[in-house]
Amino acid sequence: MIIDGSRKVNQLTKWLLLSSVFLLTDSAQTGSPVTSEAGRAVDADENQSSPPPPGLLNVTKGKKPSLQPKPSPPLLGIYSVRNPEDGNICLKAVLGVEFMVTVNKKFYYFNMNPLATRATGYCGNTSAVLSLEFDGGYLEFHFVKEAKAYYTRRLSALLEPAPVCKKCKTQPFPGTQDNKKLFKTTAGLSFKCKSELVVKMASDLRLKIVPAQFQPFNLSNGQFGKDFECWEDYIRRIVPIILGAIAVGVALIAVVSYLVIREYRNRGYESL
Repeated sequence: MIIDGSRKVNQLTKWLLLSSVFLLTDSAQTGSPVTSEAGRAVDADENQSSPPPPGLLNVTKGKKPSLQPKPSPPLLGIYSVRNPEDGNICLKAVLGVEFMVTVNKKFYYFNMNPLATRATGYCGNTSAVLSLEFDGGYLEFHFVKEAKAYYTRRLSALLEPAPVCKKCKTQPFPGTQDNKKLFKTTAGLSFKCKSELVVKMASDLRLKIVPAQFQPFNLSNGQFGKDFECWEDYIRRIVPIILGAIAVGVALIAVVSYLVIREYRNRGYESL
């Protein structure tokens, strides 16, 4: 009896082992999700960072910016400055920035990478500064607030890229727009522009900012105020409306002229 019982136990054990192997094999083939200790399903690629889009990330930490022979859409970066007293956001900007430089009468391009850019600055009652620094350059906004408006009084930039060829020398590209009233906006609103803003900083340096939205004063809970439409966007929006109205007006004039002429001819025939 003991031997028979042990045989039954051995057979039962073998059956359980075979069943476990079958279940494990079936689970692997069906691709069941792996569950973490917290019970959340985790995708296998969830923690893997996807490669950056080609042509956009032109800067590597510790290396000089690499100029590109063709332009490409810049990455959109969200930058902010906090008040050291209460920790609240007092200045906020959403920008895509492309540097355009001239080397031997030829344009080269560099897109500022938000992932490798450090935002610093300060906020005051009537003045504020946003400095965007990266390895090989920077872009700095100096804002001034008046009674009913604010604007960028000084815009400065520097790009120190790697040479475009082996025999070319390293050349810095500094530029400044000073004592200006750039991007003037009504106080309490956020300047916003979807169109390209091109600012000539020097004879061999231009900045292309697209899109742009910023507000250096009077933020509410770190959020932008109502949008202040830039002149370029206003022109793009209003010109089609004006052209459409002109086309409708011309069509109406043509129709009225035709009716008047036809009526005049009919009266002429009746008099005869």
